[in-house]
Amino acid sequence: MSMRRTMEPGKGGPDGTGSGLPRLHHWDFARALYLALGIPFHAAVIYSLSHEWAVGSPDKSQALTWLADFLHTFRMPGFFLLAGLFSMMLIERKGAWAWLRTRLFRLGLPLISATVLILPVQIAISGLAGVLNGAIPLSGLGEHLAGQLTRFGEPWISHLWFLWVLIAYCIGLAVLQLLSRGTLGRRLDRLVEWVAENRILSLAAFAAICELAARAQEIVVAASPYYGNAVINYNLYVVYFGLGVMVQSSGRLNALILRPGPVAALAGAALVVFSQGVWPNLFVHTLKVMAGIAGALMIVGFISNLAHKHCNRPDARVRKMVDASFTVYLFHHPVIMALAAAFLLVDLPPVLEFAIIATSAGLISYAIHLAVSRSPAAMLMFNGVRAKAGRADTGRSRAIAGERPYPMRG
Repeated sequence: MSMRRTMEPGKGGPDGTGSGLPRLHHWDFARALYLALGIPFHAAVIYSLSHEWAVGSPDKSQALTWLADFLHTFRMPGFFLLAGLFSMMLIERKGAWAWLRTRLFRLGLPLISATVLILPVQIAISGLAGVLNGAIPLSGLGEHLAGQLTRFGEPWISHLWFLWVLIAYCIGLAVLQLLSRGTLGRRLDRLVEWVAENRILSLAAFAAICELAARAQEIVVAASPYYGNAVINYNLYVVYFGLGVMVQSSGRLNALILRPGPVAALAGAALVVFSQGVWPNLFVHTLKVMAGIAGALMIVGFISNLAHKHCNRPDARVRKMVDASFTVYLFHHPVIMALAAAFLLVDLPPVLEFAIIATSAGLISYAIHLAVSRSPAAMLMFNGVRAKAGRADTGRSRAIAGERPYPMRG
């Protein structure tokens, strides 16, 4: 089924759609779901055995480590795939420059606002947590905070990385559309048809590209383990963004992404679990790269299938979730950090602490969304949405199509 046959009338939002453009309820729901999954992901990373976070618990959990790793394998791939899908749909309708100007405003303003108003709070919470767990002496807290606040680094990127990356991807897409003189969609459609007709050759090309990517990752990480991983994490989602662009351009690919069922989802889960292991050599590393991409797409396809079956029509509950998703994503991060710092003072089982933190963070973040939605100025700052004439546009935060790396941190 081609996406162009499933579109329904909708309204504007910070994803870039204009008034009167089609509303894709199932894609909207799936995108909001990927943003919402940031809450259990970040709550689980607090107790991860294999990844550090800005506020970590001394009590670790293997189960929560697996949960964080599993969510990470498909959550952001799914989000960026849908970001590419919506971006291509809108760039074809509005033109490259008109779309990019709108996109830069609706992504850039929340990025600036959150950087100025949210990230300093997170840095302060992280410093306080360092005092509570004994990593920073109380007498050195002021000096620590001054250093963090005056030096650019990961804390000044944090969970906003996806906005930086998405802006870069959008600029790249606009350039490609201009260079192709508006024919990018037709060219990608022909590419998909060629791949379908030459599957063995295409699979061989995919394997070769994955081998090159695996080799490049080894070189980059060897040069700088921490920053090398950051570079890899920041750039790997261009694969899924590009696939989303192709899904919008090809009816065949759009139908394929809606096809996976439970068996495919289980197979995808097995593939992503395999992809998370260590690699003893380049051959196994290449297989893991291929497995990670294929597994993520199977899981994303299954979620898309479910959304298309059950959320492909107007629903007030889904609408509330979609409207709240971007604000919740921006604010859940400092909320979880604050709760994690507070739980340094108590000693409960990690799984119980995780459940309390995830649930509380969801409720608190949604309450913040309700407060933000009452203010036209706040909606403009944190959602890039201008108030409509005569009333605040309280429900137009239809997820900006984006969310996170930095070595699985935040």
